[in-house]
Amino acid sequence: MLSNAKLPTRVGTLAFLASAAVVLAGCGGDGSSADETATESAPAGGDAAAIAASEAEQAQAGEQGPFAVGHRTITVTDDSRDGRTFEADIWYPSDPSATAGVNPTEYSFLPGLGYTSKISFADAPAAEGEFPLLVYSHGGGGFRWVATFFTEFMASQGYVVIAPDHPGSTALDQLSGAGVDEQTNAFERPADITATIDAALAADADTADPLAGRIDDRLIALSGHSWGGYTSLATVAGHTNSLGATTTDPRVKALVLMAPYTEMLSDEELAQVDVPTFVVSSTGDTSTPIESNTERPVSLIEGRPLLRVDIQGGSHNSFTDVCKLRDAVAGNTNLPEAVKAELARGSQDACDPAALSVEVVADITNSYANAFLAREMTGTDEFDEMLNCVAPPADAVCTVIE
Repeated sequence: MLSNAKLPTRVGTLAFLASAAVVLAGCGGDGSSADETATESAPAGGDAAAIAASEAEQAQAGEQGPFAVGHRTITVTDDSRDGRTFEADIWYPSDPSATAGVNPTEYSFLPGLGYTSKISFADAPAAEGEFPLLVYSHGGGGFRWVATFFTEFMASQGYVVIAPDHPGSTALDQLSGAGVDEQTNAFERPADITATIDAALAADADTADPLAGRIDDRLIALSGHSWGGYTSLATVAGHTNSLGATTTDPRVKALVLMAPYTEMLSDEELAQVDVPTFVVSSTGDTSTPIESNTERPVSLIEGRPLLRVDIQGGSHNSFTDVCKLRDAVAGNTNLPEAVKAELARGSQDACDPAALSVEVVADITNSYANAFLAREMTGTDEFDEMLNCVAPPADAVCTVIE
């Protein structure tokens, strides 16, 4: 159904949802590299007050935020690249009282191929105030709303979140034969991020736009899963391949990387990453293993703070909505059998009842990402114990890289 010929062999792709289908882009490891100078998770016998504070912070950081979530889709056109055009989804804070009677967001490719959000509302009015901008980059063979567990959650916390499709690297592109080769994908993705940031800031500056005046352009963070992790790093540090040098964007002030694909970035390029960085990976991930895709970057990245969390279990696709999507189409009689089989195969590791649940992975990821970005974007110290790796969750190993 889908060939991996145009992707690195270790970055698997999960194919599903056929001619209207979707694909979820395809770490084991055991913790810190001997080359790292680090402070690991505090032992259970540590200071009782600090442990209690950390546990309270984790609970607070993982709770749904105070805002309702508005949602809209825009079209981004990059005139600097011959009018390269792609869609981007935006999630943004809304006043809960403003969502009464507003339709929930429908995530769908075709009728019956998608699901209704329980959290976001289509075109709900934006809340008053300025908010940090958070960009999300999907994995190879993914799509812009592949991780609503994260994008909707962060919008509820008070972020304007924008996620573009990367042309040639989306599910439909790859399934329709429009996928691009690895070198092209690596070259174009960082420029997609810059164009996406430009589009978000243009909306902020347009008095007629629903998001006018809602973005603080001094506070921009970038997040991404798998190939989106590469994209995040390359947008900050740059990457040179056979097509030339990628664009870099100095407006990005912090990174959140989920099971990042980093093998194509050189040591010298990784050493150019000079912004605060949070890396979360899974020991059950065989597509971007911790040994080859997490340990080297955290030993080279110069940006501080540098926080690493290894989730004990899960898989590469645990950082996506794969199980939600699988369940949403389970009763669809129009779905071709080949697509059902591919979806079952691709979602097996993440959705196996015996595996660490995607809900646990999402909670750990969201809690630490929210705490990390709250500190780096707003300067708050309310999550200091948690971010100092005091008493992390049972299913995580937390490391502060000094």
